[in-house]
Amino acid sequence: MSLEWILFGLRLAAAGLLYTFLGTAFYIIWRDLRQTAGFSAEQPPRFCLRVVSRPAEDQPNGEFPLLPVTLIGRGPDNTIVLNRPSVSARHARLEFRRGTWWVEDLGSRNGVLLNDLPISRPTPLEPGDVIGIGEVRLRLVEVSS
Repeated sequence: MSLEWILFGLRLAAAGLLYTFLGTAFYIIWRDLRQTAGFSAEQPPRFCLRVVSRPAEDQPNGEFPLLPVTLIGRGPDNTIVLNRPSVSARHARLEFRRGTWWVEDLGSRNGVLLNDLPISRPTPLEPGDVIGIGEVRLRLVEVSS
């Protein structure tokens, strides 16, 4: 065999190894992305916030369904809008992570209460807990399917 054929064979082998490596790398990345997408798409159990106190006639009533991240405040860009003077524009955030609902005060003027106690950091919630947003009291309730 001539040297040219040997070099050609080596080039083909190198190209084959390169394409095998790239294919394996892309497969591993694709598999990891699918796994990660499955974890981030963790659907929380269906919960809502139910208004439990109505000190004024124009107080909201009813139930507010929760999204995996729910913002509560007076501003129109919130998930739950409570148009009350005691509610800040961005008052609180409820977030479902690691299988638990968490409530966080977003630096509101009047703070956030959990079962009538003020919170200062993200705090886990249990079904039946009452969240105080200004003068509005909201109970975390699991919605039956």
